[in-house]
Amino acid sequence: MINKSYLANSVTTQLSRDIQSIRERIDRTSSEAVTGRTADPTAHLSGQIGRAMIANDALNKIDRDSSLLQIRESRLDITQQSLSRMQEGLAEISVRALDSLSAGSPVERTALAQDARAQLDSALMALNSRHGERFLFSGDATDKAAFGSPDDLMEDLRAIADAATDKTDFDARLNAYFDLDTGDFANSFYRGSKTNSDGDAITGLDPAITQTLRNLGVLAMAAPGDGLDNLSNTETLDVIRSSADRLVQADAALTQLRAANGILQERVATGLDSLAKEKLVVNTLLEGMTSRDQYEAAAELKALEASLEASYMLTARLSQLSLMNFLR
Repeated sequence: MINKSYLANSVTTQLSRDIQSIRERIDRTSSEAVTGRTADPTAHLSGQIGRAMIANDALNKIDRDSSLLQIRESRLDITQQSLSRMQEGLAEISVRALDSLSAGSPVERTALAQDARAQLDSALMALNSRHGERFLFSGDATDKAAFGSPDDLMEDLRAIADAATDKTDFDARLNAYFDLDTGDFANSFYRGSKTNSDGDAITGLDPAITQTLRNLGVLAMAAPGDGLDNLSNTETLDVIRSSADRLVQADAALTQLRAANGILQERVATGLDSLAKEKLVVNTLLEGMTSRDQYEAAAELKALEASLEASYMLTARLSQLSLMNFLR
């Protein structure tokens, strides 16, 4: 004889388990209906787990490459800004130098010297720029500022002018000072490294930079009573004219240097754009593998809620309880 009470209890127990299972499925399906993504991607992927892992690895590599390119982008941007600051006003200083020669006025020479010194100060400040803790114009010695102070450079140049016997000797001493192998400029005033392992970087010993600093420094001594007055008046005017011409050439060299840096910037920007597109493709692939149709999930949710309600009613009927009593 079948024990009806035992049978009812067994059915009720099974229904309770079913109700718990339905509740868990409702929670998952509710999340999927809202987010459009499967609540359990691993179970959903099943046989596609290998493809998903490959796609995730691809995303990680894209993120790493993008991070490296963003660092390059920042360094190149700062380098471009520094060269731009260094170049600002060079053409005007050359024109002012020629004007001072035409006017032959001490006031014009003083104004020229002041402008050249201000530009020299700005140029050296720009050349000592850095990205984080990395000085950008110091070659491999990235922990050191590229140059000393403008006063240090001017002290060296005034010593050269004081020791020179004439214009020819002055030029020879300047050439020796700015010689990249043996001169004090490269081996003392420049504090960075002559070696440069970073293909993007520009060192402070680039000819466009050294020529700019050299001629700005000379013109900064153009004021009456300063270093150039150790030469004869004719020689002083010749030095000013020569330095103005060379500054025009240095300006053109800086333009070429900035253009080369700009090409690198464009390549990095293109690389970042390509990586962004790759990431979009891989993300779309992953989303397709783990996505859940929200309308389908909503329909399933309604069916589950109906099943839950039916289970409650059946349980209550078996237990001879009302649904309200069961819930309580």
